[in-house]
Amino acid sequence: MSLLNPWFLLATVTVAVPVFLHLFQRRKSVRLSFPALRYLERMEREHAHEIRFRQLLLLVLRIAALILLVLAAARPLIPGPGSAHRPTAVALVLDNSMSSGLVDGDLRVLDRLKAVAGMTLDAAGPEDRFWIVRAGAPWEPATPASREEAHAIVDATEVTAARGDLTAALRRASELVGTSELPAREIHLVSDLQASAFDPSAPSPAGEIPVLVWRPEGADADNRALVELLVGSGLAPVLGQPAELNVRISESSESSSPVGVRALMGGRIRGATSVPPGAVATLPLPTSEPEWVVGSVEADPDRLSLDDRRYFAFRVRSPPNVEVVGSPGRFVEDALAVLNEANRIGMASGTMASAVRIAVSGAGLQNAPPAGAVVVVPPADLTRLPALNVRLQSAGVPWRYEPPTTSGTATIEGEGLPPGLDGVDVRSWMMLDRSGESVVPSRIVAEVAGDPWAVETATAEGVPVLLLASPLDASSTSLPVSAGLVRFLAWVAGGWNDPGGTGLEHVAGEPLPVPAGVTHVVDPTGDTTRIDGTRAVASTGTVGLYRFLAGDSTVAWAAVNTQASESDLARMPEEGLHQAVGENLAVASNPDAWRESIFVERTGPEIWWPLILLAGLILLAESRIAAAGHRPAAPSIRSEPAQAHGDS
Repeated sequence: MSLLNPWFLLATVTVAVPVFLHLFQRRKSVRLSFPALRYLERMEREHAHEIRFRQLLLLVLRIAALILLVLAAARPLIPGPGSAHRPTAVALVLDNSMSSGLVDGDLRVLDRLKAVAGMTLDAAGPEDRFWIVRAGAPWEPATPASREEAHAIVDATEVTAARGDLTAALRRASELVGTSELPAREIHLVSDLQASAFDPSAPSPAGEIPVLVWRPEGADADNRALVELLVGSGLAPVLGQPAELNVRISESSESSSPVGVRALMGGRIRGATSVPPGAVATLPLPTSEPEWVVGSVEADPDRLSLDDRRYFAFRVRSPPNVEVVGSPGRFVEDALAVLNEANRIGMASGTMASAVRIAVSGAGLQNAPPAGAVVVVPPADLTRLPALNVRLQSAGVPWRYEPPTTSGTATIEGEGLPPGLDGVDVRSWMMLDRSGESVVPSRIVAEVAGDPWAVETATAEGVPVLLLASPLDASSTSLPVSAGLVRFLAWVAGGWNDPGGTGLEHVAGEPLPVPAGVTHVVDPTGDTTRIDGTRAVASTGTVGLYRFLAGDSTVAWAAVNTQASESDLARMPEEGLHQAVGENLAVASNPDAWRESIFVERTGPEIWWPLILLAGLILLAESRIAAAGHRPAAPSIRSEPAQAHGDS
């Protein structure tokens, strides 16, 4: 048994009152016996034992009544399932990510998860406080809420297109309830438990706070999704050449039948084909004048509809002019000549403005074209690194080159590698290190053996810069002697510094960068938002096309799509939950188990009302016994000193 208000036990000292009255408050007097009273005295002596027993019984009843009233005020609990518990701070992690939109029977997965969350709230008391952490909307704040307010938040929760990062959500939940002053804390994880939503390598995200996990029964659901869409295989479309879309369908364990896909632009079908699961298909698109091309590709629908459509937005433009400063090597020169002959690029000469400058050893970095971009290729001669670092520092680039610290051969890796880098081996590479704190944004595009190999950054004046860690020669990397060099240089010339040119996909749930000069953004639902100083759109839970405006003019488009990993519905095995969440957890697979597990350390029905009822019965019995034992007191004569009378 436990107590909700144990400090009330200090009131048990009140039992001393009837004991004191019983022992020390008796009336004392000296009685003189007269013959007429001797009979009454004999009767009193004969009933003295009965009187003492009655007085002792009354004392016990009064003490018992006081103790019962004190216990009732302390609010004792009997261990076991129930609704009474100490005031508890609960972080309710509700997974409303894209996968929760799967239709399971007649309901969505999210509807079933909301019902489980409702069981927690129904068992809560008025003194509990809740933080609703929506795993599919990490940009939303989570504020303390009462039981009724939390019910309203849960009921209003809808599916987003974002990925659910449950490790980050649990860490956030732990931080929220950790600030509470309530005596008890718990985290309730209500999710479909996608394995891809956890980071098993991260330390226990919940710390020492108990975690109750909902794990529904049944086998993992199968899902077929449109998981990839590339514009021109990742190369920028140029004017006068056909554009194409490359689409890939995920593999399915339930069906191997081809899936119909369609490309739509302006509400009209512009291309259609069928794709076997796991395969890639190509859809041609018409292009004309230099302009933005927007649309979508849709596949035949299934039980999870959000990943059956992907959006694209790219800009058709004239071939970019490329300028080379220094000697990049014979392989690079030959590849640029091939691209020039194919009308994919133009070679800048004389006073012609260049869109991209290839700067060997950083030459020409200081006077980079404001409207262009710079690609820095390091020298093979290590003695020239100090001069390169001086050029980087002068231009305000927050990176520096250091001599190699490792040797051997490694393969270039990274998520969303640029075209041409898949399977490329590197034999020698410089170390790219940040040079102090800087507000200039940077992104690692490719890695080799855990070290940066390609880094996107910028100068102090905002000119985009791409840093490569290896010279583009055959002794440093296999790229120059592979067919990927041409595709990589095509991407370098017209893609990395112009996301609109490659139809770059943005991931739902992650901040969407805003081009310079934009004042408003129109989301896929048609709502217009003014851009603030952060230069990013934080709320990207809706997939579709985002339109950027400068005043009333459209300056750019961005396509936001679901993350491919969110379409994999394989669940985390129960043994893996202990590694991903921590050992201080309990797992429930059905509603009864959930109700028995919530507030497990403090649950149980309160028994204060039976104690008060019993105390009332005892007091009633005490009053009856006291009334039955009341009799007229035997007369007693107090002896008083005689008064002296003098003779007159």
